[in-house]
Amino acid sequence: MATVVLGPEILPGTREYAWVTFVVEAVERRTGRPSSWNRRLYEDRTGVLAAAVPSGPMVVNRAVILDPVMRAYDAPETLSRQGLQRACLGVAVIVHETDHHQAELGDASAPDAIQELSPEDEALSEGLAEVKATRLTGLIMQDIQMDQAIPGSIGAFSGSLYPGFQAGVDGVLTGLHRVTGLPREDVLSAVEQTPRLQRYNAMADLVIATRLAGLMPPAHMPEVRQSLSRPLRHELAGLHKYESPHRDPLALDGLGREFSARAIRNLERTLDTIEQQYRQSSGGLETAHLRQFLDHGTQSGSGGGAAAGGGAAASGTAAAAPPAWRADRFRSGGGAAR
Repeated sequence: MATVVLGPEILPGTREYAWVTFVVEAVERRTGRPSSWNRRLYEDRTGVLAAAVPSGPMVVNRAVILDPVMRAYDAPETLSRQGLQRACLGVAVIVHETDHHQAELGDASAPDAIQELSPEDEALSEGLAEVKATRLTGLIMQDIQMDQAIPGSIGAFSGSLYPGFQAGVDGVLTGLHRVTGLPREDVLSAVEQTPRLQRYNAMADLVIATRLAGLMPPAHMPEVRQSLSRPLRHELAGLHKYESPHRDPLALDGLGREFSARAIRNLERTLDTIEQQYRQSSGGLETAHLRQFLDHGTQSGSGGGAAAGGGAAASGTAAAAPPAWRADRFRSGGGAAR
């Protein structure tokens, strides 16, 4: 993650600040989760589109995000296809960064916590944020009546900021839905509401709760959890060296599907072996024997995998009725929000 440099502050009372605030608050209402944004907004000086600073502020690229959105409000009837795409992109980016501000980091010293900003952390964090942006962007545009102010803007941007990570995470979520039998939305909710550094453990816990309940002694939990989360961590982390804005998005999407398919296949192989061992052992495995078995018998495979279907993103839950913002709210008029 690049170091973020705060540029000039964008002050309350400006229409840019008001627009960002409305998007963030709409996301909070839709998801039912507060964000840690401290309501301080700055221009970016590092070349990123936007960034959720861990200490609370948000930075946004004025030239690439804010200015095109404001131009779209000023002259929606003359917008080109590219202008509509830029307006929609602006919302997607703020939704993405709000997801980061909604995520609790967690305790780095907790058992089996992953390292902050490690490849497996970034792949899962950025991938989940893109899954959310894909699911919510159009709904948020409706909530703030942007679809009325800028006709044709909903759905104008359908790309991904992290196509490899998004496809990888999407495939893992769909795979866990199949393995556990839980609704995909329940899988997603359980993962995204878990502190970042424990999210892989949360995935393993879903598998344990649905497939090993009544078979696995509680004392075996740490070893089994680590064994089931290992292929997920390994494969999503492997995408990190490929994800780049300079690579073909379709190729990255294909890699994400391939890596997630392999992750789920290796998880299922490990799970099937563990299930079989428990069912064949009338008294259950001793912890020491289990640890030896897991260390030597269920390591993740490294062969290529078939592409996995990413699954359709589910709709966000209905939001509470938003304030009656006027469609001309963000049109120019002295620079202040009306």
